Amino acid sequence: MGPTELEKILSKMVLEVARKHRGDPQWQETRTAYSVWHVLRIFLQCVLEGVCPGIFYQRLEILREYRQIHRLPNRLISLSQLKKRMRTLMFQRALLEVFQHGAARALRRMGPEEVRVVAMDLTKLQSDPDRDRYGAWGKSTGGLFWGYKLGLIVSEQGVILGMTLTKGNWGEFNVNRRLLRMAREVIQTSFGELPVEYVVCDAGFDGESTFKAAHQNLQAPVLCPPRRKRNPKVKTARNVLWNARSRSPHRLRDEALWEAPEAREIFNKRSGIERVNGQLKDTAIRIQEIPPRRRGVRRLWPLCLAKLVIYNLALNVNIDQGRNIRGIKALVA
Repeated sequence: MGPTELEKILSKMVLEVARKHRGDPQWQETRTAYSVWHVLRIFLQCVLEGVCPGIFYQRLEILREYRQIHRLPNRLISLSQLKKRMRTLMFQRALLEVFQHGAARALRRMGPEEVRVVAMDLTKLQSDPDRDRYGAWGKSTGGLFWGYKLGLIVSEQGVILGMTLTKGNWGEFNVNRRLLRMAREVIQTSFGELPVEYVVCDAGFDGESTFKAAHQNLQAPVLCPPRRKRNPKVKTARNVLWNARSRSPHRLRDEALWEAPEAREIFNKRSGIERVNGQLKDTAIRIQEIPPRRRGVRRLWPLCLAKLVIYNLALNVNIDQGRNIRGIKALVA
């Protein structure tokens, strides 16, 4: 896979989303010569090449054929206006719309069996505490770190359905509802229904809020290793079980599924999200790299989401050409 294939499907996908919302008053901007989709196309091209907008515009001035090679419009927005438009709420909404469109396109090509089991997890994005004052101390399986946490929810073969970015001191209970809500929107856009049978996650998500949100958004039980177990032989066993039924009924009901023999086999499919995290960090996407001017959740969120858009675009290219869906090592970003 090369950058030419990704640029081609990138232009096509942005154009499809722009045509979908043409005439919608919610997406119409006043006193702007360039639409938000034009700004988004330039920003995604910068992320695809792994350069900042300043270097991107320098290449446009030096290389005459640069515009034709990358299928860019003849007239482009100025660099100063591009930076201003990238900070608007309309731009963030458009970026999220393209992300959901790419994920829904991949799911439609793969069929409803792809979302029979979805997995969610948090991974750390480590930063330098001496230079990044916007991060926070957090804890992961590797110990303490300074930076941020990236939350993902993916399908069985690695299509990213939703994401969230928080400071390092935020936990799973702060992001579980948002992840499940984003996955619901993508799946309903793809199939019109919710063919999800199980939601798998690690013990950090073990809590009534996760089980309740999964039933409300995806109508699916949660397979999660219990962080704590109730002993029915303790002195106050009757009170403990009564509190469990009244305060955490969803967790008590789904906890019984964990004892089934096929539950462990289904839970092993959670390894797919670990491979996605590894690809996002080890390949040319380099999502763990935090630029100096992109520090803070508000500024780092569009960059992380754009890199996830590129990742889903690579999956779409592999699906269209019949390749291995995870074969994105040759991706140049």
